[in-house]
Amino acid sequence: MDIKAYISSGIIESYVLGLASEEEVSILNCIRKNNVEVEQAIAEAEKALEELADIQAMAMPVSLKEDIWNKLNAENLVAFGDPSEGKETESSTLDHNIERNSGEEPSNIIAPRKSYNWAIAASVLLVLSVGVNVLLYQRTNETKDKLAQTSVLFDQQQASLATLQNKWRLVQNPAIKTIPLKGVENKPDLYALVFWDQLSKAVYLNLEQMPVAPKGKQYQLWAMVDGKPVNAGVFPLDAKVDGTSKMLDIPKAQAFAITLEDEGGKDVPTLSELYVMGGI
Repeated sequence: MDIKAYISSGIIESYVLGLASEEEVSILNCIRKNNVEVEQAIAEAEKALEELADIQAMAMPVSLKEDIWNKLNAENLVAFGDPSEGKETESSTLDHNIERNSGEEPSNIIAPRKSYNWAIAASVLLVLSVGVNVLLYQRTNETKDKLAQTSVLFDQQQASLATLQNKWRLVQNPAIKTIPLKGVENKPDLYALVFWDQLSKAVYLNLEQMPVAPKGKQYQLWAMVDGKPVNAGVFPLDAKVDGTSKMLDIPKAQAFAITLEDEGGKDVPTLSELYVMGGI
């Protein structure tokens, strides 16, 4: 058996605190008879707990001492005296009378006191352990929450940065014409941007200030070509509202407009659902 591993397993502390099982106690008692290291470890554990109990010990309140003294006086168990005459004398007399009336030897009184100290030590250790675990649990959860919030914020900032960079590349490209689409009379606050590549004829749409399309609906872009609306594609459902999406290529146009259509789009625009438009 690896004695050092056995000692460090915590069995000795459990034994000293009275928490070990009968089987564990039986095994430990058998080992300690033949092993000096185990015996010494038990002695050290008992001493450590005694010292901890002494540190945590609380003095008896003066009022409680006086109550006991008065009760003993009332029952004629001690000679009548003034409990205020010297705390040291009173304490000594009280301890002496308690010992005398108990009918027990001093050695028999020490044992309960020692057991009481062990109980205090065990309680203190339990409270400290629970307190530390609760504190660590709270701090761990707080740290996890902060990390999660930071991660979400970082992802949002990265997405916004990517959107701005993409838009900036389009704006800076000399071959691309930027066409602002403004809200119609009953929707003055709406705004969108069309980026039209004059070389490749590619069209990109950014729903700058447009509400999210209702469920079952989709924004559709139209190019006005010689006075007739030409389908330029629907804005993807999975695309972000503030993102820029590639639409259908348009060779020529005099204006662009956006309507709200049923999901999938239509062959002709619903004029009553016209949101924004802008000329070139």
